[in-house]
Amino acid sequence: MSMSPHTETETSTGLPAEAVATSRRSFVRNAAVGAAVLGAAAATGVSLASSAGAADTTTTETLSAVDTELLIFLQGISLAAQQALQTSSDAGFLSSTYSERLREFSRHHRDQAASLAALLPTDVAAATPANPTLLGQMNAKIGGAGSQSALLGVVGEYEENLSATFIVALGQTDHYSVAEAIAGCAPILGQQASSFLADAGEPQSTWLPAFAPTTGALTQSAYPIR
Repeated sequence: MSMSPHTETETSTGLPAEAVATSRRSFVRNAAVGAAVLGAAAATGVSLASSAGAADTTTTETLSAVDTELLIFLQGISLAAQQALQTSSDAGFLSSTYSERLREFSRHHRDQAASLAALLPTDVAAATPANPTLLGQMNAKIGGAGSQSALLGVVGEYEENLSATFIVALGQTDHYSVAEAIAGCAPILGQQASSFLADAGEPQSTWLPAFAPTTGALTQSAYPIR
């Protein structure tokens, strides 16, 4: 996890007692939020835009079938997460702090989808929809959350699953430029998961594991691309 010096200046309201953390826990959580807000450049030294820019015309013309399908899949689940988080930000029981954080993290998913799409032929990227299976699941669970902490927990679990998905995807790529773009997204997803799960009151071992897990990774068979 990046140890960004950026700290959160707003005071979150309505947090469960478990989320009022020790100084170490608060520092780690705020560092996670700060790194996510600063973007991939803060976490990895490589911005999402520059990762996308690593693909030249030759690369996009010679993408393997594996990389093409993988990029379409990751673009689609990123678009689904963007839409689901945007919708969740309108929940009436959320404080203004968390409404804005959900919108901000939604924009991160949008930017990540764009960085992946930049590696694909323009017509292919334009035809890729938000993954309908994932979007339907996220909207259903988000809609069933009746409180702020419950909603943050739901979103945090999906962020954790997306983080696992991108980590697994790193081992499936053929071309370095595809791996580079995926690597620029993966740490941000883990940081967003940590932010939401910490504020939902989950145990520290849940949102700050010793190693990033791959449990819960989404598969193309369970979440068809189209």
